[in-house]
Amino acid sequence: MAGKPRAGIFYGWIIVAAGFIVLMIVWGLQYSYGVFFESLCKEFGWTRTIVSGAYSVFMVLHCALYPVVGIVNDKYGPRKSLLLCVLLMSSGFALMSQINAPWQLYVVYGGVIASGIAFAYLPVISTVTHWFIKRRGIALGIATAGIGIGTMALLPFTQLLISKFGWRTSYLIVAALPIIIAFPVSRLLRLNPSEKGLLPFGAGEAINKKTNNFPTSTRNFTVREAIRERGFWILLTINTLHMMVVQIIMVHLKTHITDVGIPPMVAATILGVVGGASILGRIAIGNISDKIGRRQGYLLSLLPMAIMMLWLLQARQAWQFYLFSALFGFGYGGGVPLPPAIIGDWFGTEHHGSILGILSLGGVIGGTGPIVAGHIYDVTGSYDLSFIIGAVMLFIAAALSLLIKAPEANKQI
Repeated sequence: MAGKPRAGIFYGWIIVAAGFIVLMIVWGLQYSYGVFFESLCKEFGWTRTIVSGAYSVFMVLHCALYPVVGIVNDKYGPRKSLLLCVLLMSSGFALMSQINAPWQLYVVYGGVIASGIAFAYLPVISTVTHWFIKRRGIALGIATAGIGIGTMALLPFTQLLISKFGWRTSYLIVAALPIIIAFPVSRLLRLNPSEKGLLPFGAGEAINKKTNNFPTSTRNFTVREAIRERGFWILLTINTLHMMVVQIIMVHLKTHITDVGIPPMVAATILGVVGGASILGRIAIGNISDKIGRRQGYLLSLLPMAIMMLWLLQARQAWQFYLFSALFGFGYGGGVPLPPAIIGDWFGTEHHGSILGILSLGGVIGGTGPIVAGHIYDVTGSYDLSFIIGAVMLFIAAALSLLIKAPEANKQI
């Protein structure tokens, strides 16, 4: 089989497994902010706008850094990028245990931790994309499923730590996880198959002309060429809307659930279910998109999310929130592997990290979602308007996904 000239397990699957573990730790800790959220509000008497604002600053800065991260990863590879990630993340979470003022929260979480996490996702995803042409969607789906596992496991774990030791000690404990787990595993990553004397999985096999998925052998675009394509801007808009709604949920859902009288541990578990369900979405929709197309994959991702945002307007019982988390999480997870897969399909892998970095600038706008939702709550006493806005944005994104098509320079049909 092309891309597997040696006997045994193709090393690309080891890359996928290593990426899975790294993203499990990094994103499990990122989304733990939604668990710490209530403790920070109560400890200092801060408004939800203040506390969610730090997360929005985090999102804006870490997404703004993605173009730089893409260039660094294309040039130096994932191991150096992830070393910087681990050092900044662990330092930042340790410093979080010492904060006493809003400016410290914004500097530490919105600055130090944001900078560290910026050097995690893109290096892993771009590396996996380099290793696969055939089965790219499922490979990315499996790797990004680590985010779901991390969310499902670490959020209840973090709530347990807070219940037993308080939020300050809990931050010190979680600060050790990137060093103990993520760093050793990250040493397995190699950016290009040629470093192992291999070809990408599926190299040289026939193009699938029915799915609008186009392998990297067609052409390698530069960043300038990619951003001139209409499809790039449609993809950027979809990614921005998707990211904004996801961040609103990951920051505010647990607190919203406790607002209606559900215990904090149950609320943290429900939030964790978003991550658990996203595992199925990443793998299932990643696999489906390999077979029937990325456009169809996006529809299967975005429509359940939009419907579930409206479901939140009447949800008051635990089972209703569990249902929300299951369906929203499935859709959210399914949308994650699609952008990097599409970039690889359309624009090749030579500048994949840099192009993905530009695409990820959508998070600069999308990252404002949590502070907007926090402000809406402080003004109205409810998240209902935020949920309605989120539903509208996702329906718009679903409609835009129907317009996705490969650049004319890559057309094979």
